[in-house]
Amino acid sequence: MVALSFPWCLRYAPQLLFSAHTRDGLPVQRFLLSLVMLSCLTIGIGYAGAFLPHGAPVWSAWCLAMGTNGALMSLMALGATRRGTLAPALRWTFLGMFALCACAFAFALAMPAAEGAGGALLLGLPLRTAVLLYGVGVVPMLVLPLAYALTFDASTLSDADLAQFRAAASARRSEAPVRGGTA
Repeated sequence: MVALSFPWCLRYAPQLLFSAHTRDGLPVQRFLLSLVMLSCLTIGIGYAGAFLPHGAPVWSAWCLAMGTNGALMSLMALGATRRGTLAPALRWTFLGMFALCACAFAFALAMPAAEGAGGALLLGLPLRTAVLLYGVGVVPMLVLPLAYALTFDASTLSDADLAQFRAAASARRSEAPVRGGTA
């Protein structure tokens, strides 16, 4: 399944990320689920590398960092889809957050491990810690709620959707047999 999903991801990624409508009836959910599967596969490869006989290779940590980041952003985007589409503002937000978090992880992994008492500080924290804390924690914590708030009206049920839901619920209630009645 993963082998089938990955080429599909590459073929339709530009269309699904950068256009408001999908062509050929391909849903955004399928693309995002493919990204989740690809991210989980990357995480699995990273974990498998940790069990190699001579210790974990360098690429193992990179696989874990990028796979985890991809899984989180893909799952958030999957949760934000409404009516088979993802708001363009949220597409760019999730893409930007993925790039920011990936760069923060990449910086932390690529930085030499020789930090000591005299090392560089950023806002009172060692450089590697500050980049991870602010790049993966604080900035997304500020940006993502703002992006959801700005797209809230477009993402929630409209009055017509709510009326349709209520009609379907009342029709279902009238069809359901009454339980627990008196005899």
